Amino acid sequence: MAEKKKLSDNLRPASFRGVPFQVESTELGAGRRTQLHEYPQRDKPYVEDLGRAARDLAFSGFVVGEDYVDQANALLGALEEPGPGTLIHPWFGTLTVSLKDSARVSFDAALGQARFSMSFVEAGELEFPSSETSTQAASRIAASNLEKAAVESFADRFSIKGFQDFVAAAANGNLGDMLGIVSSSEIGKVLGYANSLANTVSTAIALVSNPSTLGWKIMGAFGLSGLATTVAAWSNIVRSLSRVGSSGKMDAPGAPVVYTPSRQQAYVNACAVNALGRQALIAQAVGASSLVGTTVDSSARPVISHADMVAVRNELIAVIDRESLTASDQVYAALMKARAAVWKDLTTRARESARLTTLTPNEVTPALVLAYDYYEDASRDTDIVARNGIRHPGFVPVLPMKVLTR
Repeated sequence: MAEKKKLSDNLRPASFRGVPFQVESTELGAGRRTQLHEYPQRDKPYVEDLGRAARDLAFSGFVVGEDYVDQANALLGALEEPGPGTLIHPWFGTLTVSLKDSARVSFDAALGQARFSMSFVEAGELEFPSSETSTQAASRIAASNLEKAAVESFADRFSIKGFQDFVAAAANGNLGDMLGIVSSSEIGKVLGYANSLANTVSTAIALVSNPSTLGWKIMGAFGLSGLATTVAAWSNIVRSLSRVGSSGKMDAPGAPVVYTPSRQQAYVNACAVNALGRQALIAQAVGASSLVGTTVDSSARPVISHADMVAVRNELIAVIDRESLTASDQVYAALMKARAAVWKDLTTRARESARLTTLTPNEVTPALVLAYDYYEDASRDTDIVARNGIRHPGFVPVLPMKVLTR
């Protein structure tokens, strides 16, 4: 019969900075750091968890033998060295600790031993907080600033006061045409703009005499804030918004042949309405670009590729550049800031994205098996099928395919 091991067989010899000693008793302090918050008129408090508390060890030990004085002096020297040191404890193993309080030592010549009372605290690392700019937040701020600049520019140019009645009628027609283009577009259908933009057209007639209010009303009709957790594939949303704005359908109309003050203002109003529509779409695209590849982007599950993020960035940048050629000074400045924010955000996050690589199966294989073999995750079969347009997921052909590297 095998001999039963004693607990002492598993204990390690105690030492501090390589100087051995014997442990008699130990107390360990451990737990969580908390902050108690008590509020008026509330019976129950709220306890905020601030993280794990630093562990501290308090124990008594001794050195014994004919050379106990030399052993005690060696341990005292180790305790007086600066900085943290390595403590090997019989029960807790190897720890990096710092002396918390002054150690106490007593010598007993009769017993030939020196007794120590020591207190240690686990040593951490000296780390300072570093400032870091949120590139996604910068894109959202740039989008908001672009919205503001676009509305202000629209309000400066658009006017019906003091002009003939046909100027107001033409303005209403321009608004209906512009909103109709967006409503009937692919992005209008995906985001369900039809009803909201139809209501905007009906209220715009009452607001044409107040350009600033009218501008914000139109800008609000394009908002995406309520869809941030429900829309799928934000990369597609950004590209669709960009395409509608750069399609040419909302470009400046042809200049009138007869130049009267009223006809010229009607032309300026038409240009202002179309510019507001384009810039509103660009602002939404800039804001939505911050969601590409995030956890709310269903196209990013399991991960969006580096090439996809770069493609979104390049398409949106091209639209911003196109709009900057005809924008007013204040809108131009906002566009350039938006351009810089989008470039930095998507470029920075694209570096962390997976690249595409080519994979050729050895034989006709189910996508489920292929995903498990390559990723060790069978649930990623849908990404392989969708990315390569495979007709039947049960029969992946022996052809080169594009797959993510991770």
